[in-house]
Amino acid sequence: MRRSLLFILQLLTISCIITSCEKEEGEGGNATIFGIVYKVIDDGKIIQQADGSYTFDKDTIIAKDEDVYIIYGEHDFGYDDKTSTAFDGTYCFKHLYAGKYTLYSLSDYASGDKQATLVNIDLTEGSTLCPPDIYIYDGKNVGKCGIVGTVEALYKESGWIPGFSLRVYAQKVGSLDVSDTRADENGVYAFPKLDPYSSYTIYAESEPEKNEGIVPEAIVVTTGAAGTIVKAETTIYAYIN
Repeated sequence: MRRSLLFILQLLTISCIITSCEKEEGEGGNATIFGIVYKVIDDGKIIQQADGSYTFDKDTIIAKDEDVYIIYGEHDFGYDDKTSTAFDGTYCFKHLYAGKYTLYSLSDYASGDKQATLVNIDLTEGSTLCPPDIYIYDGKNVGKCGIVGTVEALYKESGWIPGFSLRVYAQKVGSLDVSDTRADENGVYAFPKLDPYSSYTIYAESEPEKNEGIVPEAIVVTTGAAGTIVKAETTIYAYIN
């Protein structure tokens, strides 16, 4: 009986020693995380690529004075600690135990929402780990999309020509808000900062007969996912007296 009890006590002692050696993620260790954060500025400038496609012209800069959050272990809510990036976009978490960690920083969407960019890492004892760079987004076009198309004008004196400087309008179906822009020298118009997966009426104003009233020449175009630009397949034709 005494031998059995002694054996059980020995097992409990060994178990306690092993448990005490298995440190959970968090502060107190000798490992380090060192990384960098970049900020992508997207204010909705649309440019044409060499292949004729269109894209948003974004600017990537060092993200200084941005918060970086760290989660200890594998839970997926809140954070356990945070730091701020230095003037060169770098951040550092020191004195960590080995284990699984999640890092994130927040993007600012045009809607006012914030979205986390997550990086999951496995940290080993005594190591200094440089995780993948974190990219966050900021600007009036973040989370939005765009539409481009062409407009042609019929002038009595010159016939059909690209609608240079012609004013074009975009109105979301079901909304009273209207955006406007002017077509370039090739009759190309562009609308950024539009809602994803939404239908927009795109129109130009025609005045076939002077002082006989203005008639909108309209098409309906549906946007795609956030960050994409849809090219209208139908040209808008405006008749100018």
